[in-house]
Amino acid sequence: GPGYEPAKLLSLVPQGAHGEYFLDRYHCLQKIEHTLGQHNELAMRAIKAVRHHDQAELAIILDTYESQNLTEKQADDLMRLRKYLQRNWQYILSPQMRGFKDIHLIGSVESSHRTFTYRMKKQGKSWTEQGAKAMIGLIEARMNGELQASLNTILKQLTVLPRAAQTRLLQEMHIRTGEFLRKAPTKPSIGAVQGIIPINTATSRP
Repeated sequence: GPGYEPAKLLSLVPQGAHGEYFLDRYHCLQKIEHTLGQHNELAMRAIKAVRHHDQAELAIILDTYESQNLTEKQADDLMRLRKYLQRNWQYILSPQMRGFKDIHLIGSVESSHRTFTYRMKKQGKSWTEQGAKAMIGLIEARMNGELQASLNTILKQLTVLPRAAQTRLLQEMHIRTGEFLRKAPTKPSIGAVQGIIPINTATSRP
């Protein structure tokens, strides 16, 4: 999508380091299947050609699909697919095809983000910078299995009130709560006031 072009992402690589750009293979193959049809045999053949990085075979498959009686929308979708594949063909090569044998992680992926986004981006959420960093730190510690150790470390760093200060605080609290709990003198009860609203009497009667 916009902002994920090779030039922009490779510009983030630190100076002196080597960067490689890989096209998202999953969404690339999904785009082919969506354009040619989910149950179309040509779509399966096109996906196989992309996996083997066979551009000649892919061109034959797309030409075969174009020779069919396509609607205007199908023709437009095919044209966009051709441009997309042509523009990104060099980035379809897998790490193994490029000579990288010991690749375990090729960067950040959506599944890694979900743990954070589900907690941080729900409707109505708002964060200060300090609060967001604190929450991200907790989520990261939980994901790495270090949450309990991190909490124990934080608790040990908390300032403990001296015993004398705690005693004064409890005494002051006891005095203040005593003032609220002190019983006020009872007032004599006058009982319930009774009254009658008569019917069919003189209007001058109160």
